[in-house]
Amino acid sequence: MKRSLLVAAGLLLAACASPLERGDRLYQQGDLRGALHAWRAVPEHSDDHATAQARLSELELDVEKLADRHQKRGAWFEDHGRLAEAILSYRLALELRPDDRATLERVQRLSRSLVTRKRSHREAFERAFEKGDLAVARREMTALRTLDPFDASRAGSERALDEAVGDEVNRRLREGRRQFADGNVAGAEASFRSAMAIEPGNESAQGNLAYINTIRDIEQESGRTRTAVPPPALGAGDKEIRAEGFYRNAVAAERSGDPYKALRYDLAAVNSDPDHRAAREHMSMLRQRLAPRVDGLIEGGRIAFGREDLHGALERWRLALLIDPDNERARDWSQRAEHLLANLERLRAEPELGSGDP
Repeated sequence: MKRSLLVAAGLLLAACASPLERGDRLYQQGDLRGALHAWRAVPEHSDDHATAQARLSELELDVEKLADRHQKRGAWFEDHGRLAEAILSYRLALELRPDDRATLERVQRLSRSLVTRKRSHREAFERAFEKGDLAVARREMTALRTLDPFDASRAGSERALDEAVGDEVNRRLREGRRQFADGNVAGAEASFRSAMAIEPGNESAQGNLAYINTIRDIEQESGRTRTAVPPPALGAGDKEIRAEGFYRNAVAAERSGDPYKALRYDLAAVNSDPDHRAAREHMSMLRQRLAPRVDGLIEGGRIAFGREDLHGALERWRLALLIDPDNERARDWSQRAEHLLANLERLRAEPELGSGDP
């Protein structure tokens, strides 16, 4: 009973606190934006007005730094085509700099662009899904997710698409395995490739295709054509096939000039099958080759961090850790950036874009 009375008394005192006191409390809690709102709400005729203005003056530097972070974060999202997130970050900067006309115009321009582009991709998705063209429907849905991850109105369409893609890919994989078991290697290959047309990089399809290529290599070496089911020695379980698929994706990523993507696929292969020797060797080779880049990535991250570009900094440090997972400097810096970004996420959690178009 006594505890309840104390809690009630605390709530009553908080409700009765003046704007100045509320601002002081919010500032102590690290909520600069809330403190700004509270102190700005102190009327000119109030005895606290002069004190509130002094508080605002003292807070100016912190506010500028926070606004710069939101601004740079918005620019990063905009550069990556993530318009809804860019708009939200720019709006947070505007709350701290209400008179920033350039940012206001940017928000308005991006909002119009977001509405137009979402409508275009939505219509393209609906046309493709209705025709059963799941590959195109999947690309259009990916574009919509990138533009606006907050839009809850597409949840039903996303579920329907994911179910349709999963069902169709699994059907084609089953068909490929059946044809493979029947000795129809060409038909199996066609089925596995058709599964990848819907879901590019599907590790099961990629792994099965790799085993088909292995069989063909054996055929060429033996100088004969195989029409029957391959020998049991070539059999593999699902985890081995998936690991092989990840590994083949890693090799393809390396050949296309993206060694970091290749490393991620190698890691997925090893996680799927720790005994996959080729993936381990490929990952080791890539890490040795990329090792000279680690110091540059760490330093580049520090430069970006100093410019308040937290995303750019974290991106570089994560690449450094991908090459050298035990690098303490990269780990310490990335943890620091993640902590600051988590604080920004807390600030961004208050305003919402809503479920529809802005």
